[in-house]
Amino acid sequence: MFNAAIIGVSGFGDVHYRDLVREHAAGRVNIVAATVINQEEEAKKCDFLRSVGCRIYTDYRDMLRDFAGKIDVCFIPTGIALHMPMTVAALEAGANVYVEKPVAPTFADAEKMVEASKRTGRFVAVGYQTMYQPETRRIKECVLSGRLGKIRVLKSYGLWPRDDSYYHRNNWAGKLTVSGAPILDSPVTNAFAHYLNLLIFYAGDSFTGTAEARSIQAGLFRANPIESFDTASLKIATADGKELFFYVTHCSEANVNPVSAIEGDLGRIEYDEKTMRIILNSGETEEYPMTGWEQMRINIFNQLEKRLADPDAFICTAEIAMNHTRVTNAMFDSATIATVPADSFRVVADANGVERRVIPGIDDAIRRAYAENRMLNAANFPWAVPTPEFSLDGYRSFRGTLIHA
Repeated sequence: MFNAAIIGVSGFGDVHYRDLVREHAAGRVNIVAATVINQEEEAKKCDFLRSVGCRIYTDYRDMLRDFAGKIDVCFIPTGIALHMPMTVAALEAGANVYVEKPVAPTFADAEKMVEASKRTGRFVAVGYQTMYQPETRRIKECVLSGRLGKIRVLKSYGLWPRDDSYYHRNNWAGKLTVSGAPILDSPVTNAFAHYLNLLIFYAGDSFTGTAEARSIQAGLFRANPIESFDTASLKIATADGKELFFYVTHCSEANVNPVSAIEGDLGRIEYDEKTMRIILNSGETEEYPMTGWEQMRINIFNQLEKRLADPDAFICTAEIAMNHTRVTNAMFDSATIATVPADSFRVVADANGVERRVIPGIDDAIRRAYAENRMLNAANFPWAVPTPEFSLDGYRSFRGTLIHA
């Protein structure tokens, strides 16, 4: 059993709260402290936490001060802009950290988290939940084994329609900055971040290695009245000749969970939320089920428990996760966001009058681009013109180019 604390139990923090309740009931976790700034709103959760001996705070700094050296893992499912300061404070208070994805809004913030982890001797595990699953290990080991031959292309697409309530659920959704600080919210950095992180991980040349991105080309588009974008296609070239393609939208007609593939000279891997398939050119095939949601959450705790006992046990470290941040920082620094013309989308409303924007034809356009290993372009829509390729040689610091444009 290990001692856990949590900062925030609302929003996605509710998932972490329910995880802790489940693990406490299983006798694996002792919930010792929680920071809940909206205790009246979350009265039932606070009552339960107090019933199991958990102390409730309104300021995480007070919690970390009082429990310095007494927390094994501090869970941080807060807004993206808070990940770095809260993680560093928890590490300095002697706790290991499980922080939600993305690790931080900027690469510089991620570097501070890595430095604090090394300095304190505590680990930072990042909440890319897919990284803790057995199929992820199986895919990476297959790629590294050479069974697929030389890897040429890694790609994913996902269609998740989102309505206006999605962009009004907090004070940072769809924004580039909050109170002048970078937040860089987008489908690439938030909702679909897991899947781009996986591509970057699978493209690495060792089990814990990730792709060394050489350049990025981005097409960023918005139909919603937001600062950031809701639709994107990306092409990332790696130093060793791989190409990563990534296509996402919140303005689709259909809801399609991400579909992905890894293509090599000798075969390919295809995977979605249900199945992973190895398909070799020789005709040999293998198929494995993907982990379901509940077991996925349990597996995260399994790995955290192993890491507490063994410093070599695999977790998605900040060092792994920061490469997603580096790539997406470069995306924001290199691209403009094109506003989709009003005559190229339509507004629909649900039974309660909540509106969402739909780009007719975007579903098929993304599927075609995915199948053909190319970006969305003017052949799909007149406005879908990607920005020029951007070199990542020497790129390590977010410049805020798009923010200050």
